[in-house]
Amino acid sequence: MTLTQRWFALTESARTDALRQARARSGVPDIADRSAWEKRDPEMAAAIIAEAANDADQPWPATLLSDYARYWRDGVRTAYENPAGEVRRRTAAAVVAASLTGDERYVDQAADGLLLLCEQTTWCWAAHEVVATERHEVVPDQDQPYLDLGAAETVAILAWADLTLASALDERVPGLRRRLREEARRRVFRPFLDDRRWHWLGLDGHLHNWNPWIHGQILTAALFLEPELSTQQAVVDLVVDGLDRYLGSLPADGGCDEGYAYWWNGPARLAEALELLDRVTNGELAPWDLEPLAELARYPQRMALGDGWYVNVGDGPARPDDGYQPWHVLHRWGVRIDDQDVRAHAAAHRQAGIAPKAGLGRALIGLTDDHWRDAQPTALPLPVSSWLPDVQLLVSREQAGTTNGLALAIKGGHNAENHNHNDVGSYLVALDGTPVVIDLGQPTYTRISFSKRRYEQWVVRSEWHNLPVIAGHEQPPGAEWRAGGIDVQQSPTTDTFSAELSAAYPVPELAWRRTATLDRQAGAIRIYDEWNDVGPTAIHHVLAGPPKEHRAGELIVETLAGKAIRLTWDPALGEGILEPKAVDDVLLSGVWGPLVHRLIVPVNQSPFHLTITALQGEPT
Repeated sequence: MTLTQRWFALTESARTDALRQARARSGVPDIADRSAWEKRDPEMAAAIIAEAANDADQPWPATLLSDYARYWRDGVRTAYENPAGEVRRRTAAAVVAASLTGDERYVDQAADGLLLLCEQTTWCWAAHEVVATERHEVVPDQDQPYLDLGAAETVAILAWADLTLASALDERVPGLRRRLREEARRRVFRPFLDDRRWHWLGLDGHLHNWNPWIHGQILTAALFLEPELSTQQAVVDLVVDGLDRYLGSLPADGGCDEGYAYWWNGPARLAEALELLDRVTNGELAPWDLEPLAELARYPQRMALGDGWYVNVGDGPARPDDGYQPWHVLHRWGVRIDDQDVRAHAAAHRQAGIAPKAGLGRALIGLTDDHWRDAQPTALPLPVSSWLPDVQLLVSREQAGTTNGLALAIKGGHNAENHNHNDVGSYLVALDGTPVVIDLGQPTYTRISFSKRRYEQWVVRSEWHNLPVIAGHEQPPGAEWRAGGIDVQQSPTTDTFSAELSAAYPVPELAWRRTATLDRQAGAIRIYDEWNDVGPTAIHHVLAGPPKEHRAGELIVETLAGKAIRLTWDPALGEGILEPKAVDDVLLSGVWGPLVHRLIVPVNQSPFHLTITALQGEPT
């Protein structure tokens, strides 16, 4: 049965009981239950209380019209999104600190934040504000609220705060909870029920992370904020239908075409919504055997390189902020599907703590998860080889269960994936867990990030991936530009990925085959490109870490962790061109530092053979 079929297979009384008992079955106690809150993990609690205490000494951020208007004036999104996000984070931290301590000071701090959120003209981020854009205005219309990620995140804070602080809010600020419900109805429930044209519903078949992210937050709000049973029922029925649509769109191999960082806001959001539904039905929904939930839970361990580094394709950092990765979500998922490796991968990050900036619901659930509190950190269960045929991604390392040695990741796919970069056939190489032949990942989002001008951004273009520029042509965007003829061979000694890249380039009569091999016995990665004569061509490689030696047919690069790799090719092709590139984007420089390099090797004829090995000893 599908998720929707399972939901409606429950008796009407069971579904009604789930809605009426949702608050009691949430697993999150009210602030008045001091014995429940006082047994929380003391280290995690102390960190959050300290965060809220520090916030109390700072003025609340202002969300200004002039900052909102910058999206239309100069394309800058962060001028408004950052302070708006800071209001949400501070409110969440205060809610958690109030719950943990019972201190009225934090209750008042949380109430201040909640009312600030209620008084914001809009919860929608400017980049999503369609109504204002169509009118050539910069002021949102309060009578036509746009239901986006910002609105979903905000209403979820209201809902979780109401759940855990109910008694304290009634005592300290009577009337505030009524206001929370009014805002939820006006800005979220009515738009959700009355307008079914939202693109993130996926009714056109195009599904992405907005679907589970928004549906999950609306589910939370309906269960904890909406007192009318009929409205609850209507909202939850539509949420289940929407989540089912997303689940049905996911590949059987458990891959995520949006990449690892967005996995936390796609499949992981789906799992959280399913877990909440499972809780409020007292386990009667039992969705965990639905395909491909088990494979989706294994994606993080398959993408892990080590030391916080992950294989990143499309948008997303190669080293995400640990505070935005709620590992307890994955741990409970592993418990539900009874997968020891999934639990172990999550438990390896047990010391990361609980960060309110990842979401109030995530923080409250994580703190009240006794299994997570008692989880013992373990080594990462790194698989030696992972092939995801649906998303066409191979990740191979020299040894299982360790970051030691070389790791190779290479993808096929097409150039209309969610959060796409033009990267068909690109690869990355890591040494001892640290990427050195890299995918740059996500730049700071601006007005052009998801517009027709997206591919003006240098980091999303194929010439800034590890790919050829053929007869002067890069890869264009679009689903028609794709890999073909995929062949993957895995063995204890070697993993090989081979693909035809001809259909990824607008070059007539092109024939181009790329083969990438990790040879475990030799401790080497080999990239072999073979093509027909189509004109001047150059092979590009993007590198992190300082170059140390560069000569004809050889380049030595020190990794960001202080080790080194050697890239070698036919010396007759010369030394190539080594270009430094200043990284002035704060998201990119936070991962790669202020400078990356691009090695361009012009080639006159086929084939081109590149070998990558670890350099023994310290780089000079």
